[in-house]
Amino acid sequence: MYKRLLIIADIEGSTGCADYEASSFNTSSWYDACIDMSLDINAVVTRLFERGAVKIYIKDFHRTGFNLLPELIDKRAHVIHGYKEGPVPGIGEIYDAEAVMFIGMHASSGSGGLLAHTLTSKFSGIMVNGRRVSELQIFASSLFRYSLRPVFFSGCPMACTEAAEDIHGINVFPVLKDESGNIDKIKCREKLALAASDSLNNKAVSPYMMYPPFNTVLSMRDGKKTAREKAKRWGLNFNGNMIFFTASDFDDFYRRLIRITYFTPLLEKITPAALFLFNLYGRIGLSFLRYKKRREIKMLIQN
Repeated sequence: MYKRLLIIADIEGSTGCADYEASSFNTSSWYDACIDMSLDINAVVTRLFERGAVKIYIKDFHRTGFNLLPELIDKRAHVIHGYKEGPVPGIGEIYDAEAVMFIGMHASSGSGGLLAHTLTSKFSGIMVNGRRVSELQIFASSLFRYSLRPVFFSGCPMACTEAAEDIHGINVFPVLKDESGNIDKIKCREKLALAASDSLNNKAVSPYMMYPPFNTVLSMRDGKKTAREKAKRWGLNFNGNMIFFTASDFDDFYRRLIRITYFTPLLEKITPAALFLFNLYGRIGLSFLRYKKRREIKMLIQN
C-alpha cells in the first residue's frame, strides 16, 4: 500500500464549482468554491490517513495556486501553495511521494466537459500526433522520472472518461452534478474519499509518460490574430488560428507549452521575479477570501 502521496488539487471538478465565475479569481462564487474545494480535499486526506497513509503533500494547482484553506484541512497534510520553477515545472518538489492523485480535475480543451481546458481556456484544443491532450497526461508525464504512479483521478464524467482512456489502470471517480451544477456535497465527499482510499492498493497503473514524436497543433480560441502574435513571438509556424511545432522529447514539449501559454521573452528572462509577483497576487486573493468568509470559516473550524 502506498504510504506517501502527492495530491494535485484543482477546482473545476470539485463539488462547489458549477460555472466559470466559481473558477475565476476573487469573485463571490470563487470564495464558496474554494471552501468546498478545501472540504473535498479534507475528506480525502482524512480517509487516506485512516487507511494508513503516513505523508500527504497537497499541491494547489488551480489558477493562482492559492485556493485551498489549510485551516480546513487535516493538519497532518502539507498544503503547498503557489507555483515553482522546478524541479518539476509549476509543482516544484515532490518530496518522498510514491504515488499521485488528481482531485477535482477537468477535461481537455475541446472535449465538451464542464469548464474543459488544457493549461488555459485560450486554447480551444491541444493536439499531439492527432490526439487531444489533457492536463492529466501532461502533469503525470512531468512526474514520470520520479516513478510516481497516477493511481486516482476525480472530476466531471468527461474528464474521468478521458483519464481512463489515457492512463491504463487509473482509478476514477466522477463528480456528478445536475444541469444547474447542484450536487449533494456531503454524500459526494464521502464517496470520493472512499474511492480515493481504495486506490491506495492500485498496482495496476504504472508511471505515465507521453512518448515522442510530439507533433503539436495549438488552436487559439481568440482566432488568427492571437495565433499569429504568439507564433511570431516564439518563431513558430502558424496557419489561421493554429500554431505548429515539433518537440524532440517531453521536456522540450512541456517547456514550449509553458512559454507559449504563460510567458513573453522578457518574462521568461525574469522568471523568478515574475513567479514571486504572481504568487504574491495569489496570496492577496487568499487573504480576501479569508476576510470575506471569516465567519463561515470560523464555524467550519469549530465544527
